[in-house]
Amino acid sequence: MKKHLSFLIMIVAFCTAHASIGFSSYRGVWSSDSAEAVITDSVCIFYFQADSTMQAILEIPSAGFSSKTVFAKDGTVTSCSGEEPLAISETNGVLDICGYSLKKVEEINIITPYEMAQCNSKDDVGKCLQQWRLGAGYGISDDMIYCEINTNRHMFVYMINPAMVYIRAAATRNNNSGTLFFQNIRMMKNRNTGEYTMHIAPDNLNVSRNDLEIDNTKFQPNSCTFSPDGGIYWSLISFEPDLILLNGCGETYQVKRPSIADDMEYIEYVPYSADDKLFDMRYHR
Repeated sequence: MKKHLSFLIMIVAFCTAHASIGFSSYRGVWSSDSAEAVITDSVCIFYFQADSTMQAILEIPSAGFSSKTVFAKDGTVTSCSGEEPLAISETNGVLDICGYSLKKVEEINIITPYEMAQCNSKDDVGKCLQQWRLGAGYGISDDMIYCEINTNRHMFVYMINPAMVYIRAAATRNNNSGTLFFQNIRMMKNRNTGEYTMHIAPDNLNVSRNDLEIDNTKFQPNSCTFSPDGGIYWSLISFEPDLILLNGCGETYQVKRPSIADDMEYIEYVPYSADDKLFDMRYHR
């Protein structure tokens, strides 16, 4: 579900907070039972539970941009520019961000842009689903804020537009039959459907730290499968060298092999371990 952020980046007028810190020292995915953060060299998305609210902050220091969104139990959603840069420090492997203590659950390495592999056989599908989505990018205009960061094990979104506020963190896992997707943090207000959701998994640290286990019997190309624990199976429909189609629960997801783009942060592809059953051919259907 990779979206290529090629539209013009234009910082909106109200975004006046200018962060002075550099993020590279804190790069990675960090988590606790009440908060989670993804940090690249240039972008941080911080999700957290505060009293009866769910909140998220998107900060892009190089753009002088910061946005804070608050979901309240009464259905109210407020968004505004961040008043101060995020307060971040690390001591003995524990990240302190705005008074929350988080543990690192995934390393992130930023690399130079490169040409990604083609999908030339079904044996390439799992690798390409993982690799093609990797990266961090954002776009900001007068009526939209959008940031997407996908790592080897997680997928993050911060999106605000007139029709919808959609902010989430998810664990993910791929193999040659498709993608397993598990949202552990979801903040959604959809003015078209009336949906209002604010949720963080009660065991968020374990969900974000542990690898998802795929049940291949749940991959069904003609349907989208929901597992009892909340996982969603996006099943392979077809593949081409530069395009993979997945059944995405009511729509077909197009995962495209990206062209080299200088306006994206490239995250290093880290293969799953060689003895991982998710890539053991004995388990493929």
